[in-house]
Amino acid sequence: MLWKKETNRNDPIYVDIFALNGGLASLGIVPHHARCEDTDTTFNKNDAVSLQKRNEGNEHFKQGKLLHAIEFYGESLCYAENGSKNISLAYANRSTCFLKLKRYEECLTDIEMAKQAGYPADLMPKLERRKEECLKGIGEGEKSMQFESKLSFEPDKYFPCLANVLEIDVDDDGDLAIFAKEDIDVGQIVAVEKMFMGYIYSWHGLACNICLKTNANLMPCMKCNVAMFCSEECQAHQLHKFECGLKACKCDLTNNNIMRVVRSFLLIVDSFESADELMTFVEQAISSDRNQMPSNLSDAKSQYEAFLKLPIGSQSSLPKDVLCIIFEAHKLLFSIPKIHSMFTAEKHRRFLMHLMSHHYQILDLNSIVHSLKLCSDDQDEETSNGNGHDSVKWASSQIGMVSRYVKNSCAPNVHETTSNGNTVIVTVRPIKKGQQLSNALLLQLLTQSKKERKQVLWRERKMKCKCVRCKGLIASTVQREIILADPDFQFISSDWSDDSSEGFDVAIQARFEKCKSLLRRYGQFPWCEEFGEIVELFIRLICIQQQQKS
Repeated sequence: MLWKKETNRNDPIYVDIFALNGGLASLGIVPHHARCEDTDTTFNKNDAVSLQKRNEGNEHFKQGKLLHAIEFYGESLCYAENGSKNISLAYANRSTCFLKLKRYEECLTDIEMAKQAGYPADLMPKLERRKEECLKGIGEGEKSMQFESKLSFEPDKYFPCLANVLEIDVDDDGDLAIFAKEDIDVGQIVAVEKMFMGYIYSWHGLACNICLKTNANLMPCMKCNVAMFCSEECQAHQLHKFECGLKACKCDLTNNNIMRVVRSFLLIVDSFESADELMTFVEQAISSDRNQMPSNLSDAKSQYEAFLKLPIGSQSSLPKDVLCIIFEAHKLLFSIPKIHSMFTAEKHRRFLMHLMSHHYQILDLNSIVHSLKLCSDDQDEETSNGNGHDSVKWASSQIGMVSRYVKNSCAPNVHETTSNGNTVIVTVRPIKKGQQLSNALLLQLLTQSKKERKQVLWRERKMKCKCVRCKGLIASTVQREIILADPDFQFISSDWSDDSSEGFDVAIQARFEKCKSLLRRYGQFPWCEEFGEIVELFIRLICIQQQQKS
């Protein structure tokens, strides 16, 4: 069905996907799209909710859950009515979190923003003492805990998001893949790619609506209560000008899936002068060899071409719930005057149906999901490629082009994570010259049985794995016993409470270094349960360090 044309016409156009599946009567899930100025007040400002959010932030702060506290202070800013004292109080409270994190510049900026928003005079001495504490920390040379998404090597000449120790080439299956040009140690950042597109599902007070930058001096949208921005540039971005206060569906998850498809189109439409130009570009991209080496990924059109060549699912049929989302996204796009006037002809409207279907499948199969696990203890956990459990809440998703060339493996040598809108690839095993980079698309693959891995990969990604582990290459009993007898393995397997006297940060660093040593020693062993435990812990520690410092 996808990209099929009617054959009973002199000038064939694409089939009407929606009409073939019942049209409005069958696919329509909402009667209209409501903005905040309409009767639907979902996105309106509300001081009472702002106060509630700030109080929740205070409770998380008392428990040492700084990530949650920053989120709720951000949401308090989002809900605060324009001119309300809640704005200054939320900025001031958030500055305390930055102080605890030794993010002194961010703390000072929030203090100034609180003053500019009319911070109460009777509370000003407390704010001034906080400022003095920041300046003292800076003067004593204390460094802010900040994670740098920076390549461990010089960038590649043609693909600057990749380290120059990597190259894109064709693998044994005839697919494009990334290979090491020299030996690479554990814990090296070998790729930092700015996302092609991202979307925030929840935790709107924690990240920039446009670039997904986190833990910055985020400013709220003046109209709606679900968007914050890290800079004036992001605040003025054309994407939110349309999205502001727009809700496509009352169900949050469905609404977000609709809006993500809409955003993927709005992001690229300005690169084309007409619908015909876009049609020609898309048709050439999807019909060309998907393994053709890209000349570069530096401009919008080359990135979009690479996006269109990412894997998709079935082209013969789409599930009903997916068609409903595409139908609403298509309808929503035509409420935009520019899109309505650009796609006036029936052939253009039909083309857009297929393009939105194509976009949806790409986003569904290839996005990196950034999730937050709502923990009961004092530590917030941050993960990429959420495991689908109820305790894990999707925070955002993003998609880049480099991920396409890193093959899935249940015995990976790299890990893909996200940081401030970037896809970051870190080595988790020593990589020899000529070896191909591989990543576990879902973290649970590291420790699951072959049967479980097969089921989850097909359910989540519609793919079959052909990695060496799935083909049956595993460590011998002797090799497993060597790992089990290693004192470093016994140390990282011990109870974390044994490290409480040293402090949480010291415990993390100690285990991190032990993991690196183990991975260097046994990185070329075939996979086994014990090695999976080392890699899984190493990835968790990377995520914790990143969370603390990003």
